[in-house]
Amino acid sequence: MQKRENHETRIYVVFTSSGISGSSINYPIFRPMEKILTNKEMLAELKNRCEGGDFAGGTEPVQPAEAVEKVKDELENLDGVVYFGTPPDELISLDLPIVAVHPRWGQWQAPFGPFKGQKVVTSFLPVIPDTDKAVFSSRLEDIAAKIRVVQAISQMDGLRVLVVTDLPVLGAFEPTPNQLASTTREEYEQTYLDNLKGTFRAEFVNVSEDERIKVMGEIGEEAEEVARKWIDESEGIKGTNEREILKSARLYLALKKLMDEYDCRAVATEGYGVPTNDEDGFMPSQGLPSSQFCTDGVVATSETLMDSLLTQHLGLFITGSTGTNGDYIIDPPIDTAIIGHCEGPFNPYGDERRVPYVIRNRPQVDLNVGGACVQVKLPPEEAVTVAKFSMYRRKIAIFTGQTVPGESLFPGWDDILCRNKLAIKTDAGTLFENVDWDTFGNHRVAFYGDYRQEFKDLAKLIGFELVEKDR
Repeated sequence: MQKRENHETRIYVVFTSSGISGSSINYPIFRPMEKILTNKEMLAELKNRCEGGDFAGGTEPVQPAEAVEKVKDELENLDGVVYFGTPPDELISLDLPIVAVHPRWGQWQAPFGPFKGQKVVTSFLPVIPDTDKAVFSSRLEDIAAKIRVVQAISQMDGLRVLVVTDLPVLGAFEPTPNQLASTTREEYEQTYLDNLKGTFRAEFVNVSEDERIKVMGEIGEEAEEVARKWIDESEGIKGTNEREILKSARLYLALKKLMDEYDCRAVATEGYGVPTNDEDGFMPSQGLPSSQFCTDGVVATSETLMDSLLTQHLGLFITGSTGTNGDYIIDPPIDTAIIGHCEGPFNPYGDERRVPYVIRNRPQVDLNVGGACVQVKLPPEEAVTVAKFSMYRRKIAIFTGQTVPGESLFPGWDDILCRNKLAIKTDAGTLFENVDWDTFGNHRVAFYGDYRQEFKDLAKLIGFELVEKDR
C-alpha cells in the first residue's frame, strides 16, 4: 500500500442490521411513542461529532462477506473502519484500525467481544436511546473519540520530520545509556526506524547543523519582527536580553524555512550544549522557537527526543494540543510527578485560550547568553494525562493526575532547574514502583485533560502494548 501525504481521514462505515432485532418486533406496537434510531440518524450523529472525516460506505445493511469485499476494493484509500456489528476475521486481517460498535437491541450481543490482541476497539450504541439523555450522548461521544484516534493515526501516514543533528538521526539525548543497556546504538536505531516505518510509514529527514547555520545567516529583518512580537506578548524578560531573543528568532525562521524546503510537518533540534559551529559554539536556545511552533499546532521537540515528538504529534490530533514535553521526576513523599523543560505552547489547552509567559535565559548558562527560552505559566487545578511512546519496544506509557501550583511545593519553583515546569498530583508511589527508564527514557509529555481512554484505544489500534504506570 502506498503512503498518502497529509490528507482527510477516510473511514468506511458498515451497518449489518437496521432498527430493532426480530425478537423485539412488538416493541413499536406497545411503545409507539418511543424513538428507534435509524442507521442514517446514527451516522449523522457521528458525522456531527467528527470534523475532518470522509465517511465512505452507506447506511443500508450488508452481509459481512459483502462488507469485506467493499473494504478490499477501497483499501489503499482507507484509514479505518467503523463496523456496526461483529467484524469478521477476514476484515480484521486487513490490518486497518476498526471501531466495532454493538447496536444494542438491534442485534444479540454474542459473538461481539473485546477482540483482545487485535486492532479493534469497541463501543456500544442502543438503537432505543437510553432513558438518560446524558448517558446516550456519552455513548455517541465515546464512538466519536475513537474515530478521532483513527484520525490521529491517519495523520502520521507520510509524516516527514525535520531532524537537525550531525549525529545519527536519533540524536544526542536518546537513546539513553539505560535504553542501550541490552543492545547497541546501531541495532536500537535500526529497529526504531523499522518500527516507525512499519507502524506509521513516517520518516525522519536529517539536516546538518552547518546547513541550519547557513540558513540562519540568510535571515534578515523579519527576525526582529518575530523577536518584538515575543517580547510584546510576554509578561517580561528575566536573565536574558533582546540580542539573545533575536538569536532564537533567527533560529525559528531558519527552521520554518528548512521545513518548507524539505516538505516536513514537524521538527526536532539538538539540545543546548551539543557543540556546533555557531558563533557561541552552541545552537541558540530552541525554547522560544519550539514554544511558537507548538502554539501554532506544529510539533517542535528539543534534544532530538523523537519518542516525545511522536507522542506529541499523535496527541495533537487526539487532544488538540501538542502537550508539554519535559524531563520526568517522581516524588513519592508528596505524591507528585514533575515534568520540566524550557519550552511549551502558550495555549496549553490547544484552543484560543493563551496563558502568560516570561522570556528567560536557560538555567544552566550565564545570564544574557545562549539565546532565550520560556517559562509558561501553566494552569493549576486541572486534569492532565501524561504519556510517552517507546517506538523501539512498541509500548505506550500513561498516567493521569491533577496539576498543582509549584510554589506550594518548593520555594522559588520557577528558578529550580527547567524554566517550564508542571507539578502533577498523582499516585507517585505507584509511579515510582513501575518506572521503566530502560524503555521510556527520562522524558514524558503532559496533555491538559483526561485522555486515558483515548491513549488506551490508540495503543490497541496500532498494536502497541499499553502500560498504565499509576495502576
